[in-house]
Amino acid sequence: MKTLILVGLGLVLTVNNGFANSDTRWYSEAQVQQGKTLFGANCASCHGQNAEATPNWKQTDSNGKYPPPPLNGSAHAWHHDIDQLRRSIREGGLKLGGVMPAFGERLTATEIDSVIAYFQSQWPEETYQRWSGRFKDSKLPSISSLAEPESKAPTQLLLRRIGNLEPDAVKQTTVEGVWQVRIGNRYVYLLDNGKHVIMGDLVNLENGANITEREREFNAVAVLSSFKDEELVVFEADGEALTTLNVFTDTSCPYCQKLHREIGELQAAGIRVRYLPYPRGGSSGPGYQDLKSVWCASDRNQAMTNAKNNQAASLPPGDCAEAAMVDRGYLAGNRLGIQGTPALFTADGKKIEGYRPYNELIPLLLK
Repeated sequence: MKTLILVGLGLVLTVNNGFANSDTRWYSEAQVQQGKTLFGANCASCHGQNAEATPNWKQTDSNGKYPPPPLNGSAHAWHHDIDQLRRSIREGGLKLGGVMPAFGERLTATEIDSVIAYFQSQWPEETYQRWSGRFKDSKLPSISSLAEPESKAPTQLLLRRIGNLEPDAVKQTTVEGVWQVRIGNRYVYLLDNGKHVIMGDLVNLENGANITEREREFNAVAVLSSFKDEELVVFEADGEALTTLNVFTDTSCPYCQKLHREIGELQAAGIRVRYLPYPRGGSSGPGYQDLKSVWCASDRNQAMTNAKNNQAASLPPGDCAEAAMVDRGYLAGNRLGIQGTPALFTADGKKIEGYRPYNELIPLLLK
C-alpha cells in the first residue's frame, strides 16, 4: 500500500530504512522544532514542558489513577516501538481506563511523528540506543528517505488557482474523501481527489461540533505558545493565576487603552494578561514605533502603561534587538486572522472579538 503524503508539510511517512546508528537518529532538527511547538501546545500541561512530568508520577492520585508519566526517557516510553507511540497519541488512553485524550483528529500523522521526535530528543543516547536495539524490525521515517511526492494530488488543482499562495497545512479529515487545507488563516476543503473545493466551516451535525473552529483554536494555541513570557509584556495575576488571557494590542488603539485601564480588575480576579504587539497598519501604523519603544524599555509593564496613557515622550528609543518582537507579533496576528485590536485569545485558543468590559470578560474567562 502506498503511503499518503501530506503535501503542505513536505515529509514522507513510514519508510523502512532501519534504525539510526549511534551517530544519528531517525528524525531531523526541523521535526524536533516543530514537535517542540506542538508538544507545548498539546502535551506540556500534563507531561511537562520538557517532557519531565511530575516527581510523583509513580503514585496514584485520589481516583486511583497514575499521573501522566515523563516522556524524557526516564519512564517506560522507550519500551514501546514507534507504531505503539503513534497509536498512543492518536487514540489516547480513555478506552483503556486512562485519562489521556485522543489526538488523532487534532494532529496529522506527520505532526504526531514530530511530537515523538521532540520528546525522543530529550532521551539520553544510551536510552535511545536501548530503544532502537529493542525494535530493530520496526518501520521508522528517516531523514534520508525524504523525497519529492510523486503527485501533488489532491492539491494540484488548488495550487493552480491560488497563484503564489502556499498552503500552510494539508491533512485528511475524518470525513472520507475530504481533505482540509489551511492557507494563512483560512480553511478550505477538497473533495473528489481535489477536483472540487468548499470554502467555509466543516460542522459535525450529529454533535454540533464545528471542526474548522477547533482547528483555528488548535492553531492559535500553537502560535501563542511559540512566544515565551520573557519575550512579551506580562501582567501577572494577583495571587494564584486561574487562567491566562492573550491580547494582541496596539498602544494607539482607543479600545486597547480602555482595556488596559481595567487590567487591575482582571489581575484581582486571578487572570494573567500576556500582551503581544500588533501595530495596526504594520510598520506604517500609528503605534508601530511606540510599540518598539515599549519592547526596548527596561520595565516593559510601566512602558506599556505610559504608552497607553499617551505618555510616549517618556519611552526610550525603539532601536534595540528586542524591538524585532513587534514585527513578529504582527506576522503572528496576521496568521491568526486578526483584523483589529484588541484581539483576545483564551488559554485554549478561543478568540474573543474586540473589547469587552471587565465585568463581562471575567466570567467569560473563568466559566
